[in-house]
Amino acid sequence: MGKQTVFIINGTDNQYDYASKGELNTLLAETAADYLKDNGFELLKTTIKDGYEVKEEDEKWGKADVVLFQFPIYWFGAPAVLKRYFEDIYNGKQFYKGGTEYGRGGLLTGKSYIVSTTWNAPIEVFNNPDSFFNGQSVDEVLSAFHYTHEFIGLKKLPSISFNDVVKNPNAASYVQQLKDHLKNVLTVLNQK
Repeated sequence: MGKQTVFIINGTDNQYDYASKGELNTLLAETAADYLKDNGFELLKTTIKDGYEVKEEDEKWGKADVVLFQFPIYWFGAPAVLKRYFEDIYNGKQFYKGGTEYGRGGLLTGKSYIVSTTWNAPIEVFNNPDSFFNGQSVDEVLSAFHYTHEFIGLKKLPSISFNDVVKNPNAASYVQQLKDHLKNVLTVLNQK
């Protein structure tokens, strides 16, 4: 098998005065790109807020073996720009067709995705039945995001989240955690 291709989608947004301007998510997307390039992966990248062309995105999706989504959580989900991207791009014929059972017509089988998110929520509110999320994990809170990608046929790889990033930021630690996560999850793919 040749080199694996990772498509990094930076889903940050910078249009809100009350929220960050995307520096942390951009740092993490660039960290992932540098780390993966240094470890023999081919790279494709899109920063959604900078604009995109549907045809070019279709080509990137066609070449990608793994898609890495990097984005902040706004109101318990992906930013509006990332949702708009899905609505613009996932309508192509390479993403799904009618299946014999609802949700089983995805055409991107054989491809995987990984989610890397930044949250204002502290990690302690997840997996705790007495907290706001009633014992749900980060991935359970993001279930709609995961169902969207299962619908188009992608296989979920382990996610990573960075929490309490507004009140207690630690960018240097996040960078190292992301590199370690990518090493554990993706570098094995490039050795096959």
